[in-house]
Amino acid sequence: MMTDFINKMINLGFGAALLTKENVEEVIDEMVKKGEIKKDEAKARASDLFKKVLSSKQEIESKIEKIVENALHKLDIPTRKELQEMQKKLEEVIKRLESREDLT
Repeated sequence: MMTDFINKMINLGFGAALLTKENVEEVIDEMVKKGEIKKDEAKARASDLFKKVLSSKQEIESKIEKIVENALHKLDIPTRKELQEMQKKLEEVIKRLESREDLT
């Protein structure tokens, strides 16, 4: 029923990105009202479901980061990390040049 629907959404990954803690609690409350689960097990179910949602969200975010990173590389656009590494190297070169100027 409703649990199957949520599990399908989470398994697809799409629904997890859209579900919030409030959504999960709302669904669990509705399930209690319909008698699909007992009130005393609702809190545990909500906690389990929310953990699955968080896990799915993290997995989706990780996949999206990887997709964006791959797209940036294909377009020859450096990532923030690569820019920071280049900036660090540039600062080191400037430091070395400045120290040479001090010697002359």
